[in-house]
Formats: sequence, C-alpha cells, structure tokens
Amino acid sequence: MKFITYRQYIEYLKNNKNMKLKEKDVAYKIPDLEKNQINNQERIEEINKKHDKMFRNILSRKKEMINFLNEFLALKEKIKLEQLTQCHTDFITKQYKEKHSNLIYKLKQKPVYFLVEHQSTIDQDMPLRIWEYVGQIMRKESIVQKTYLRKDKVYPVVVPIIIYTGFQKWKAQTNFSQSQYQSRNYKDYEINLEYNLIAVQDYTLEELLEKRTLFGSIMIIEKCREAEELNRQINKIVEVIDDSKDLEALAEIISNIIVFRIGQEKAKEILEKIRRKGELISS
Repeated sequence: MKFITYRQYIEYLKNNKNMKLKEKDVAYKIPDLEKNQINNQERIEEINKKHDKMFRNILSRKKEMINFLNEFLALKEKIKLEQLTQCHTDFITKQYKEKHSNLIYKLKQKPVYFLVEHQSTIDQDMPLRIWEYVGQIMRKESIVQKTYLRKDKVYPVVVPIIIYTGFQKWKAQTNFSQSQYQSRNYKDYEINLEYNLIAVQDYTLEELLEKRTLFGSIMIIEKCREAEELNRQINKIVEVIDDSKDLEALAEIISNIIVFRIGQEKAKEILEKIRRKGELISS
C-alpha cells in the first residue's frame, strides 16, 4: 500500500478538492477523506495542535529540557538537572495562551528564565509576542519575589526560544529592533530584544541522530517529508535510544501521530521493535 507524504496531505486540505497525487507515475489516493465531514482548516489546526502537544509533552520532562538547552543553545555553562524548575504559564497574555503552547523554566538559584514555544508556521508578529511574554515574566518575577517596591530590584534575564518545524525558511525578524522604525535620531530608543531560533532545516538528520535525545528524535520526525525516509529514520532512532521512558514516549508519538504517515503495518512493526528493546533494557 502506498502512502502520501505529510506535506502532500496538508496541500490536499488547503486545496479542498479531490485530487490525485503522483510520484514516479504511480497514482496515490487519500483513503476515506471524502467520508470525513470535518472542515479542512479545522483538520490542519488539529494536526498542528497534535505537533504542538508532542513538543510540549517532551520538553515538559525536565531531563529532556536540560538536554535541549545544553545541546541547542550556546551556553557557557551546562545546566544541571537539579538547577532547573518548571513554572506555570498562566500569566502569559490570554490572547496568545489560547492559541499557543508555551513552556517556561527557571534556574532555581538565579533570576534566569527560559521561554520555549513551538511554531509550525511563520508568525511575523513574533518579535512583538516575545516582547510581551518577556514583560509578563518580569512582572510576575517582581510580584513573586516582592521586589516591585525595592529601589535596588534587578529584573530577571529571559531567554526566549522558538522551535520552528515548518516547511518554509523562517522569514520573520528575530530581533525586535529590526521590526521598528529605523531612524538615526532615535537609534538609542530601539528595543534590542532577540529570541533564539531553533529551525529544523538548520540541522542534518545525522546531526540530530548523533544527539541521541528524544527531542533530537522528534526533530528528525518533523524533518522527514517522505514516508519511506521517515520509516528508515524511526528505525534508526529506536536503535540509538537506550532509555525505557524515552522508548515509551516514542511509542506514544508513533501511535498517535506517525501512524498516519507511515501506515499501520509499518507502525506495528516499529512498536513491536520498541517493545522488544524495552524488555531488554528492563531485564
């Protein structure tokens, strides 16, 4: 049985019409799509939400967040597991909270925050959103630490991070000042706030696999566009992952998200491979 690619599927939904997809003179048909009455735009949003949830679930594990920060940011000092704590995000502006999944971590002994957000599409308003997020975190810090009335108060450092896994090259500005009115007379008043962009296109499959982390693995999954390539890479991922909890998380991702792209038969084969490896690790 042949399967369409994820990219082709999204294009199918956007076109909102019955179309045939061809590759090497072989016609591909999307099964049972005509029977589903869900609006196409809603389906696209549902897929993106699943991918957002996948990243959020992975990075909600402190060990994975530590691996991510140490592997993907150019930090002068590596962060240790006991140094980091996860924070609530209920103070993030409501209009964004409803649409996007944010993760916030903080160093326990220092006023340093890490704000992480996953994007599957380009948002030209990202500099403004990051600026608002940072302001909210600083305000919350001053309230929690009761420093808002102190003359010697020091605002925290916020490290904004955008994980981008879309098809196109990221074209939004990464520094707020780049989006502001440019004038030599008012140069001193520009807001120099920059966020870190972690784009899946900037890494090769080999580089991501060498990291041997669950986050690196889902970046591989996001990077693969063809079903056959995705199937090969997932099998490689299973070989390098040697943590039982990581294997369980990978199995959940395959069952809920990847099965559509590689098909039930191949998904079952990989899940069985994961089960056998999990038994070996446990014994």
